[in-house]
Amino acid sequence: MLYEELTGQENLRYFANLYPNRESLTPAEALRQVGLDPELTRPLGHYSQGMRQRTSLARVLFSVPELLLLDEAFSNMDLESVRQMVEFLAGFRQSNRTIVITTHRRALAAPIADWVLALKAGRVTSVEPGSPTL
Repeated sequence: MLYEELTGQENLRYFANLYPNRESLTPAEALRQVGLDPELTRPLGHYSQGMRQRTSLARVLFSVPELLLLDEAFSNMDLESVRQMVEFLAGFRQSNRTIVITTHRRALAAPIADWVLALKAGRVTSVEPGSPTL
């Protein structure tokens, strides 16, 4: 949930104001972590889909969560955005935080996964160790 008429930084400031006593990153720091320029002045409605995905991730990250749940985190992203997202997630994972990712693009998640589970019709069909290489 982001507001299309606000910039990325304005969106994050809005959400930060909802929790004024919570320890967090600044909106600019969170945007930089996901590879976005916090000084972008155009509203979110003019961002690419990949930039919107990263802004959504920044909204979650600025509160420095211990657990990150991502549903189709790589959808609607170009290859460079996906590469940046995988690189970021690898770094996040190394900071002793837990990430759960659902994706149809297994090959993107496998290099940073401890475990890869395949589901079919709501049932686990396989469990394999990942291959964290980043």
